[in-house]
Amino acid sequence: METLTRLRTARNAGDAQTLLDALPVLVIGVDVAGRIHFANVAAAELLAASAGGLVGRRLSDVFGPESVVAAFGRRTANEAIRLSQADMLIEGPTFSLGRADFMAAPVDDPPGAVLTFVPRALSRSAQPARSAPPIARTLAHEVRNPLAGIRAAAQLIGKDATAEVRVLTDMICAESDRIRRLTDRIDAFDDLAPPRMARVNIHEALGRAQAVVSTSFPHVAIVEAYDPSLPAVDGDMDQLIQVFLNLAKNAAESVRGMPAGMVTLSTRFRPGVRVRNAGGLARPQMEIAVTDNGPGLAAAMVGRVFEPFATTKADGVGLGLAIAAEIVTRHEGRIDVESRPGHTVFRVLLPIAEEHLP
Repeated sequence: METLTRLRTARNAGDAQTLLDALPVLVIGVDVAGRIHFANVAAAELLAASAGGLVGRRLSDVFGPESVVAAFGRRTANEAIRLSQADMLIEGPTFSLGRADFMAAPVDDPPGAVLTFVPRALSRSAQPARSAPPIARTLAHEVRNPLAGIRAAAQLIGKDATAEVRVLTDMICAESDRIRRLTDRIDAFDDLAPPRMARVNIHEALGRAQAVVSTSFPHVAIVEAYDPSLPAVDGDMDQLIQVFLNLAKNAAESVRGMPAGMVTLSTRFRPGVRVRNAGGLARPQMEIAVTDNGPGLAAAMVGRVFEPFATTKADGVGLGLAIAAEIVTRHEGRIDVESRPGHTVFRVLLPIAEEHLP
C-alpha cells in the first residue's frame, strides 16, 4: 500500500509539472528562506538561460535585494498571507519583463510560497494579430464612395456661394478628407504584407528612422546609445524601419517645445533572456529602446497603447503603435511600454539571427 501511494504521488507530481509547464504565465515556488525550489518553463525561459538556472537561487539575487517581488515572497512564505499587485514593473539586474500582474500565495508542503506573474507584454505579444475587425474594414470601403460624392457636392456648392456658406462647405470638405485619411489608415493593416526576412543590421534601421525624425523635429535632441557589438537579426528592413520610425516620432512629439526635450535610441543584448519560437528554438534576444523625457502617458492609456484607435492626440487615429506592435509580433518579438512623468520607454525585443546562436 505504501509503495502504491508513492507511485500515485509521483504520477500526480509529474502531471502537475506538465500542467504548470504548459501555462503561458510564470510560476515560481520559494521556501521560507526565499530560495527558489521550483520554476515552470515560462519562468525559466524568461528569467534564466536554462531550466535549472533559477532553482537554488534566492529571490533577492534574481530580482534584486530591494525588489517588491522578493519582499512579497518573504512575507507570504513566513506569514502565510496572500499578497498581490496589478500592473507591477517586473525586472532584475539581468532582465525586464515590463508590466505584469503579480500574486504570491502561501503553501504548506513544503512551507513557502508560490509566485505567479502574468506579463502584460507577453499577453499582448502572444496575440496572433491586432488587425482591425473585419466589420471596420468593410465599413471603411463602403464609406468611400458616398464620401467622395459628398465632397464633390460641397465643392460645387461652394463655387458660387457667399462667404458664410463657403465656410460651411470648406468645413465639409475638410471633414471628408479627415474621414478618408482614417479609412486609409484602417486599410494599413490589410496592406501589411508578411515580412520578407533577411539579415538586418538593427543600427542601420535605427539610423534611417533617426534621420527622418531629425528632419521633422529639428529642435529635439536625439541621442544614440548603441552597442556596436550586436549581431544581426532576421527581419524585414522596411518594416523594422517603420516600427522605429513610429516609436521615435511619437517620442519626439511628446517632447516638442520642451527646452530640454530629448529622445534616446539605445540597443543592448539581453543576457539570460531567451524566448522560444514556434519551432521550439529558444533564441537569445536583443533590446531596442526608444526613451523620452516628456510628460508620460496617462495611466489609463498605458495598458491600451497598442490597441487600434487608442490615442491621446486630437488629430490622431491611434493606429501607428498598433501597426508597430503587429510588425514586431510577426518578427517573433515582443514590445512593451513603461511610462511615468519625465520618463517613457518603449522596449522592443527581437531574436538574434540563428547563425549567431551559441
